[in-house]
Amino acid sequence: MTGPHLDRARAEALHRCAVRIEAASGFRGSGFLVAPGLAVTCAHVVLDRRGVAEGLVVRHESSTYPVLPEAVRAEPDTAGDGRFEAFPDLALLDVPAVAGTGHPVAPPAGDEAEPGTWLTALGYSEATPSPGVNADTVALQVVGRSGEFVGVSGFVQPGFSGSMLVGPDGLVRGVLKGSRSYKQDLGGWYVPRAALIAFLGPLLPAAGFEPAPEPPPGDADLVAALMAVPYTARADGRFDLLERMGEHLGLPHSFEVEERSDRRDHLFRIVRRCRSHRDASAALCALYTALEELAPYDGALDRVRSLVERATGGAATGGPVADGRGSRYGR
Repeated sequence: MTGPHLDRARAEALHRCAVRIEAASGFRGSGFLVAPGLAVTCAHVVLDRRGVAEGLVVRHESSTYPVLPEAVRAEPDTAGDGRFEAFPDLALLDVPAVAGTGHPVAPPAGDEAEPGTWLTALGYSEATPSPGVNADTVALQVVGRSGEFVGVSGFVQPGFSGSMLVGPDGLVRGVLKGSRSYKQDLGGWYVPRAALIAFLGPLLPAAGFEPAPEPPPGDADLVAALMAVPYTARADGRFDLLERMGEHLGLPHSFEVEERSDRRDHLFRIVRRCRSHRDASAALCALYTALEELAPYDGALDRVRSLVERATGGAATGGPVADGRGSRYGR
């Protein structure tokens, strides 16, 4: 999504989810609350050469909360030797005392930001007109992939590492990693949403993040799964399959597909004919159910079933057929 910037009302509300990370050495960076008592930031914000930085604390609008070393999970878990911390450069801080404050959490987006989208980093910095560390924002525009990270254009200030990056809709698209140069307007990088999801893992439901649904399978995916079922190797087997499909679809004849001696070509034509049928979902379900009946103990059927379910948006069997004449599948 491209278009406008984050509006002021959303920015002010989201800043209530932001936290600043400090240690005995002073201000280290930003972070944000993703679930009750859980804050995300960058690994390099909380790590030093000896491990978790000494005297680590999370400052939220509600109070200041000490963070024990064992309450930090970071990837990587040790500070690197290079200029930039390795991918994914994320850390999760368990701060149970914050959970009791009823704090808001940053809402997740359902997709990645497209190139050209304006994102807003909501964090903390020392680069405001007021003295000390203060809440701050910066607008950045998505450029595109930069290795495993995503590049942005704009002037990234020190202190924003670990801050949430949200789109104009106020939904989190990633975690800001850092700048190419804190002395020049050369842009920077952020950790994409997919990497954040992978890092949160079992905490996804609590954090409100859900993996993006898998896209519907293409014809080649279905054909590859069918090729893995040995029964489809025989031409007479494929003809029996079409006959059985016709029965399931309530047809007075077999499911009509142009004959081909080459197995792959024939299967492609079967899949394409299913897609073009007046009820494509019913045809694909009939394909799976007929194959299940003809080769009931083949483990490769699990892959076919999974793909058919994704293609039809439901179960691989069951439901009425298009012409209302009834069917044997879904028994």
